[in-house]
Amino acid sequence: MNRRRFNQLAGMTGLTAMLAPAALAMEPGEQNGASGTSVRGGDRWSRYLVGTAYYPEWWQPAEWETDFSQMQAMGINAVRMGEFAWGVYEPAPGKFEFSWMDDAIAVAGRHGIGVVLGTPTASIPPWLYQLHPDVLTGDTNGPYTYGGRKGYCPNSANYENACARIVTALAEHYGHNPGVIGWQLDNEPGYPFEMFDPNSEGAFRVWLEDRYGTIENLNRAWNGAFWSNQYNDWSQIHFPTNSAEGGWQPAISLAYREFFSDSFLRHLRRQTEILRPRCGKQFIFTNWPAPTWSVNVYTAAKEFLDATGWDNYVSAPGLSGFHRQYTSAFLSDFSRCAGPHQRFLCSEQNAYVPPNADAEGLRLQAYMDVAHGALGHFYFEWRRPLAGGEQYRPSFIKGFNGEMNPGKQMLEQICRELARIGPRLASATTRSDVAILFDFTNQWAEGFGAVGDKGTRYDDEVPRYYSGFKVLGRNIDVAPLDSDFAAYRLILAPNLRLIDDGTVDRLRAFVANGGTLVLNDRAATQNMDSSMRRTLAPGPFSAMAGVHSVAMLQCSEYNAQNGSFEDEDKMEIVFTDGKAAFHPRTIVESLELDGAEALATVRGGGKMNGQPAITRNRHGRGWVFYVGTDSADQAFYESLARQVGSACGSRPLIEVPYGVEVTSRQDGDTVYYFLLNLTGDAQPPIPLPHAMEDCITGKTGVTQVSLGPFGVAVLAGQSSYA
Repeated sequence: MNRRRFNQLAGMTGLTAMLAPAALAMEPGEQNGASGTSVRGGDRWSRYLVGTAYYPEWWQPAEWETDFSQMQAMGINAVRMGEFAWGVYEPAPGKFEFSWMDDAIAVAGRHGIGVVLGTPTASIPPWLYQLHPDVLTGDTNGPYTYGGRKGYCPNSANYENACARIVTALAEHYGHNPGVIGWQLDNEPGYPFEMFDPNSEGAFRVWLEDRYGTIENLNRAWNGAFWSNQYNDWSQIHFPTNSAEGGWQPAISLAYREFFSDSFLRHLRRQTEILRPRCGKQFIFTNWPAPTWSVNVYTAAKEFLDATGWDNYVSAPGLSGFHRQYTSAFLSDFSRCAGPHQRFLCSEQNAYVPPNADAEGLRLQAYMDVAHGALGHFYFEWRRPLAGGEQYRPSFIKGFNGEMNPGKQMLEQICRELARIGPRLASATTRSDVAILFDFTNQWAEGFGAVGDKGTRYDDEVPRYYSGFKVLGRNIDVAPLDSDFAAYRLILAPNLRLIDDGTVDRLRAFVANGGTLVLNDRAATQNMDSSMRRTLAPGPFSAMAGVHSVAMLQCSEYNAQNGSFEDEDKMEIVFTDGKAAFHPRTIVESLELDGAEALATVRGGGKMNGQPAITRNRHGRGWVFYVGTDSADQAFYESLARQVGSACGSRPLIEVPYGVEVTSRQDGDTVYYFLLNLTGDAQPPIPLPHAMEDCITGKTGVTQVSLGPFGVAVLAGQSSYA
């Protein structure tokens, strides 16, 4: 991508000249590294941050002292402020008022609380919209009107120039304030998922010209001959926001999602370029609503952010099956792997215990953050507003009289324990020999979040594999396609439908050299531009997988023809060991073996009865597993994981009961093991492979651990095996 031309033709020429690009400064002793070899280092990460969100602009200054005093008493050591205060900072164009925030930072500092300042660009002041209505974008219903938050247009020169002005003023005023420890860029960038307005449409055309070079190349990539959608000029390209039959064609939908991501990356990168030379050792991150949505978080983490943040609103433990907590684990492991130093924060997290949940769940979720490598977590929020869209939202303060919510004692315990344990873990990193590949191009092509067909989205299937393979009791990296595959023993590649030849070659070499690869239905059937490869699944992997697909059955089609799965002729996927049978969820491929052995077969389903559904094949010194179906039953993925783990000789870090998660982090020769009971049942004593230290109680020589409902243990010992 020619970013300079994209910026200029998107109307950013004046803004670009204002910015002073600066490389991401390394701290002493830092270096880039693969999983398990990254160096996090630096004094600014030496303590674990237990923070909260606070909005001093909502309250009278006389109340700040009470609030910060209560925070200090609880053990809160960080606070996030200012991310929605643009109109208070800048009540009129170019007129700045910072004294109120100066005072709030000073009060926080007197109570030992460091401040993370948010750049306030997610919510624009009324005067800016009045001057320049194009600062807001729109969706399929038309342009956004003023009100609410977000919805800004990163392709509007007027918006970006206003952002540069406020961020520059903040950076120059607070860049060396000793009370400010870091910066949050914007707020949950990339949501909402649509950005339809004239500025963005023009920028999209420029982006496409940079991508394809000529209109002929675009027509070939998009197959313009299909439905006579052949363009003669870039000006003919429009957002198909209300097209007739067929809607967005796959190639243009994918191109739009990539453009959308690049637009927000440019917006955030420019704020970083303003802050970096002015903020000394203050760190820079942003709070992604989920790191797996609409913006390429890998790019942001590698190119300009110091840490990755994500907003953790996974429901309280005990309110649903324990597998729900693996959503948090998956997104934290994604965030840990996003950048070169394994730095991430849970930038928002529930600060209260629902009345139908156990307070121990708060502690479990905090330790899940720590277990997966977090450098801190921020509870949302300290006090709910007296008016506004979140006035009924639970917070630390349960009402308006200053009384704490029922989780007070548990929150105090969390703060005490992490103040003691956190410094020991500051340089500890996660070492993984299992990776699940996550690729934004595949996600955007297949659907994500609220975009795409529910049930078949990339975001549905990838976490199912992650959760299922947690039964192996190993750390799992959530890694991009350009990772060093040689670092792993086992690679899971669910829904890897779009793939380039280079990645194919690297995965072939990985298996030939002894690695185990797991692929699933429709693997490697498309190129990275969403066009089809001239082959059936698993495409270029067919020879090494020893199997090929000749047809596929959509389960909705099966239901329509044969009724529900409750009928006698119901279709099941049966593992050949006879231990488990599962209903398919959306698809069953008709597979033919070319040397592979069947690990599961189809039972029922008419002529598909007896056909292979899951296979494995030896290739070189490794294995290839091919899964030609899916299931709504999480136990299906766990059964698959046990088969795969047996083939590649995987052993758990520590043998734990079902429903207990085990992870580890390592600093030198010391390995920290985390045992997390995700269930509401007390677990029987868990024997340890050797005597360890209980880091929470300080007891040494521990040889077994008992976990109560939602209980946790942090143990320091040595590695039992590689």
